[in-house]
Amino acid sequence: MPKKRQALVEFEDVLGACNAVNYAADNQIYIAGHPAFVNYSTSQKISRPGDSDDSRSVNSVLLFTILNPIYSITTDVLYTICNPCGPVQRIVIFRKNGVQAMVEFDSVQSAQ
Repeated sequence: MPKKRQALVEFEDVLGACNAVNYAADNQIYIAGHPAFVNYSTSQKISRPGDSDDSRSVNSVLLFTILNPIYSITTDVLYTICNPCGPVQRIVIFRKNGVQAMVEFDSVQSAQ
């Protein structure tokens, strides 16, 4: 929802969502220097194109989207960021629409 300047965040459980809303009620949250407002959604789950209703696809590849990078994004930079989480198998960077990268870990557990 980038053109609406809104975002959806799905928590593991309702308690996590409650904690986020309660924290934001007492503390101003800023994103990129702009105040952010945190509210409950009317939806219980974020629908993603191609997802089945009963489960999300789990794999060892993460997609990174870097908006307005200050520094050059290279495979070395991404490796340095990701490797502490688990062994990185490969990294691919796309620069067509901004900067996106796919990082493949050795296992689903490392990617999580």
